[in-house]
Amino acid sequence: MDEVADKFLDLIHELEDVSRTVTAHQALTDFDETTLQIFWQKWPNVSAWAGSLWSMLCAEMSGPSGPQRDPDAAETGGSG
Repeated sequence: MDEVADKFLDLIHELEDVSRTVTAHQALTDFDETTLQIFWQKWPNVSAWAGSLWSMLCAEMSGPSGPQRDPDAAETGGSG
């Protein structure tokens, strides 16, 4: 799953770079017809998936934080 997460992060950074480089209006007028057609066909599914993930993260992050459950991250202190 780490490989998929890394790929996902790379894609987010690439999309962010494109969105900073080209406005939506420029994309509409400058991208070729094939690129725009593929975007038009694929984006609804990608957008729905991203929206679901966003909603779940918002719900998860809106509640109070829980205790740390990673035993490797526990601080024992005073062991010196």
